[in-house]
Amino acid sequence: MSAFRRIFKAIDPRPDKHLKDKTIAVGLALMVWVAVNVEEAVPEIFDPVPVVLENLPSDLAIAGDYTQTISVRARGSQRDLGNLTQGRLSPRIDLSAASRGENVFQILPENLNVPSGVQIERIDPAEIAIVLEDSLEKDVVISPVTSGEPAAGYEIVGRSTEPEMTRISGPRSVVEAIERIETSTVDVRDRNESFTQVVTLLSGNTLLELREGREVNLQVDILEQPVTIEFEEVPVEVINAQYQVAVNPDHLTVFLRGPPSLLEQIDLEILRLVIDAAELAPQAEDYLIAPSIDFAQEGFGELIELVTTYPQRQINVHVFDQRAR
Repeated sequence: MSAFRRIFKAIDPRPDKHLKDKTIAVGLALMVWVAVNVEEAVPEIFDPVPVVLENLPSDLAIAGDYTQTISVRARGSQRDLGNLTQGRLSPRIDLSAASRGENVFQILPENLNVPSGVQIERIDPAEIAIVLEDSLEKDVVISPVTSGEPAAGYEIVGRSTEPEMTRISGPRSVVEAIERIETSTVDVRDRNESFTQVVTLLSGNTLLELREGREVNLQVDILEQPVTIEFEEVPVEVINAQYQVAVNPDHLTVFLRGPPSLLEQIDLEILRLVIDAAELAPQAEDYLIAPSIDFAQEGFGELIELVTTYPQRQINVHVFDQRAR
């Protein structure tokens, strides 16, 4: 029994009756099914399609610009083409066997991941040249970058990052030329106090890799602009003396420079000039020594500068041949 007759018999127990009409009906049904389910093949261009590089040897690095995207013209049904994406079309280039210098890779239709019903008509460009050279790693200084000016009466006294250095890698010719990596710019306009902010490191070259991440902490130290203030009748004291010591003069006018708010906090009752006599031996002539300032207040010595003393910077220090009591 023929296939048509089996179909007819399943539909109608008396297939021989009106056989011609039934045959025409089945044929029309098949034509409708084909028209509905078989779509016309149409072209479509996918652009840009990213190129994926794989298996780069650890001792090599990409040393220059290369074509990172291609254009693909494909033909197929709307359904098949609608399921394609640039990422799915991406050709994958295996660099495991690449060598130093220029390497040329052809991109063939079989390199693209497409359904069986899709035909690749054109790939542009059809080959990609990639230059490789020895890779290099090294540590470089991180350079903080700020813009603008602090509030009136204030100034930036320090910029630092944590960590202070970072490790970079890339082609030897590029890495050897890099001495520092800058941070993203931080605006300090109208600031009147120190602050810390997370910033991004900017390699400045797409061939460089930041091995320790792209974010660091930037510390910006902002203080009042320094002024110079005069302090009169500051006593001169001798410390660590092994012998009896006399100083002349024993009081001086002191000129200190620093932030106004700190200078105003100086305790005049404990402010003094000191002569360290630990290494001074008795002799007939006087020593001429410039005394140092002792604030006796933690942190002041780092931010306040002794400009000079009046009427003289050095004073006469006489060491007697008698043991200190």
